[in-house]
Amino acid sequence: MSSTLPEEIDISITQALIFPIVNLSVLYFVYGFYVLLFGMCLYMTCSRQLDGNQRASRNLHISLTVVLFVLSTAFLVDTTIILICDSIAAFMTVKIRDPEPLAYHFTYDVMTKVVYSFKFILPVFLNITTDYMLIHRCFVIWSSKKCVAVPLIVASVVANALGLVSAVMMTIGTRDPRIHSNEVLYNIGDYLAFAYLISSAVVNSILTLLTAGRIWWIYRQARIQGVQTSDTFVHSISKIILESGILYPTIIIASLIQANITTPETVPFDFHVLIPLSAGIAPTLIMVRAQLGQNVECLRDTALSDMRFTVRSTSQGTTATDSQMHVYSFGMAPLAREESDKRKDLPA
Repeated sequence: MSSTLPEEIDISITQALIFPIVNLSVLYFVYGFYVLLFGMCLYMTCSRQLDGNQRASRNLHISLTVVLFVLSTAFLVDTTIILICDSIAAFMTVKIRDPEPLAYHFTYDVMTKVVYSFKFILPVFLNITTDYMLIHRCFVIWSSKKCVAVPLIVASVVANALGLVSAVMMTIGTRDPRIHSNEVLYNIGDYLAFAYLISSAVVNSILTLLTAGRIWWIYRQARIQGVQTSDTFVHSISKIILESGILYPTIIIASLIQANITTPETVPFDFHVLIPLSAGIAPTLIMVRAQLGQNVECLRDTALSDMRFTVRSTSQGTTATDSQMHVYSFGMAPLAREESDKRKDLPA
C-alpha cells in the first residue's frame, strides 16, 4: 500500500504490537516468580510434622494458598487470551483500514464477552481469599477478639460486595456496546470498580497496621516483663508490612494513578494486570518466610514462651508465678519448641 496511514492509526499500530508484548512479558515474569514461591511454600509446609490444632491451621493456610494460585493462574490465562485477541483485532483493523474486525470483536464475538467477564470477576475472588487469610491471621494475633475481627469482616464484605456489583455491571455492559443503556451501565460499573480498588487498599492497609501494631505491643510487653528479645524486631516488622500490607495496596495505587494520568502511548504497561498476582504473592511469601523461621510471628511465640510460665522461689519457701499468656501457633511450633529446649538446658 502506497498511501500513508492516518496518525491515529499509527498510534493504534503501536498499541497493538508494543502494549501486549510488554504486558505479557512482565506478567509472565512475575508469574514465574509466583510459581517458584508457590512450590517452595508447598514443599516446606507439607514437610513439617504437626499435630492437632497446628495441623488444622496448616491445612487451612495450604488450602487458601492453593486457591490463590489457581485463581491467579486462571487470571493469567484469561489476560493472555484478552491481550492476544485484542491485539489481533486491532492489527487487522489497521491492516485493512476498516473498523469492522475491531467492531465485530467487541460487539459479536462470544469468546470476547466470556473472557472479559472472567477478567472482571476473578480479581474479586482473589481479593476475597486474601482478605480471609489476613483477617484470620490478625484475628489470631489479637487473641481471637471479636471486637477486632467483626469490623474487619464487615469492611471486607462491603468492599468485596462493591467489587462483585461492579463486575456484574461491567459484564452486562459489554454484551452489546451499541446499546446506550449498556454503555451507561458499564461506565457506572467502572466507577464502582474504582471505589472498590480504593476500599480494598484501605482494608488491607488497616489489616497490616493492626497486625504490626499488635506485634509491637507484644514486643513492648515482653521488654517490660524483662524478657530479652532481639533488637531486629523493628526490621522484622518492616518486612511483614512490606509483604502483607505495602505490596498489594502499592500496586493498586500505582494502577489507579496510571489509569488516570497516563496513556498506553506514554506508558506501554498496565499495572492493573499485576493486582491479582500481588494479591496471591503477598500471603504466599509470608508463609514461605514463616517456614524459614524468619517471620516476625516467630519472635512473638519466642517472646511469649519466655513470659509463659516462670516459677521462682520466695523467701518464705512458697512459689509465685508470673503472668501467663496464651501462645497461638502459625506453623512455628518446632522453632518455638527449640527455643524452649535451649532455655531448659541453661543452668539455673
